[in-house]
Amino acid sequence: MTTTAYPTLSSLEGFPFPVFASRGSEDRGRSIAARTAHALDWLGQVTGKVRRPTLVVADAHDWASVCEIPIYGMMFSIPDKLGTSPTPADWWQEYVDALRPHLSETASTGIAATFGDPPDFIGIADLIITHEATHLFHEIHPVTWASEFPAEWVMELFANLGMHGYLATHEPDQLHLLASLTEATVDAGNGIWDLQDLAMMGESMQTSVTNYVWYEFRLIRFAEQLWTAGHEDGLRDYQQLLGHPELTRDQVVDRLSRLEPAVADAVRRWPAP
Repeated sequence: MTTTAYPTLSSLEGFPFPVFASRGSEDRGRSIAARTAHALDWLGQVTGKVRRPTLVVADAHDWASVCEIPIYGMMFSIPDKLGTSPTPADWWQEYVDALRPHLSETASTGIAATFGDPPDFIGIADLIITHEATHLFHEIHPVTWASEFPAEWVMELFANLGMHGYLATHEPDQLHLLASLTEATVDAGNGIWDLQDLAMMGESMQTSVTNYVWYEFRLIRFAEQLWTAGHEDGLRDYQQLLGHPELTRDQVVDRLSRLEPAVADAVRRWPAP
């Protein structure tokens, strides 16, 4: 391996793909890379594809110079590259702060029990690299970044399905982290967010990171239902049925009903839980 691509970062050896981390974050980089390697292997077994991206773990100082996404700590996937940060970005706390005034006592207590007080989001933030790894297993245009799926939310649901499937199979003790924040997201309702239509998910990132995160956690709930219904076959079937950019929303819902009727019904009544 070489550091020529990222001369300001440390090159980490011992992984089946290139790994680079900000200096001082090498241990965190190794931890994230190990999980990424396991996720890529599992996804490869399920899909029959092999992916060996470059992984970059960049701190706030290095982020802008080595990452394609301007928002610090927003994990990302582009063709042949994954990126994340060694510590959770501020938007994790901002998201929970946005939910908090709208939470029931039970949901609020659940957040504190799961993440502590003050909350520590490093555990849940680290899981998202498996979501980003899943993105490598669908088609992405190298210039436009357009995917094989007909809408942003359909693509993101696929990535969440891969994340949930990997964790359920290999790290089930970590699922409670996602479940706690997903339950709080639903408990808080929809009135917090300016953008709520599923078709606006992509645009929400440009106006409010926390609004975008709300979409993701709503979709994580659907991913759990889809995985329970179909497991590995469900992940393959999802891509086969929905990996067609010409599909209309009604056609997407119809095909979702073949995988899990409850998810199709939830999409029909969106944004209601």
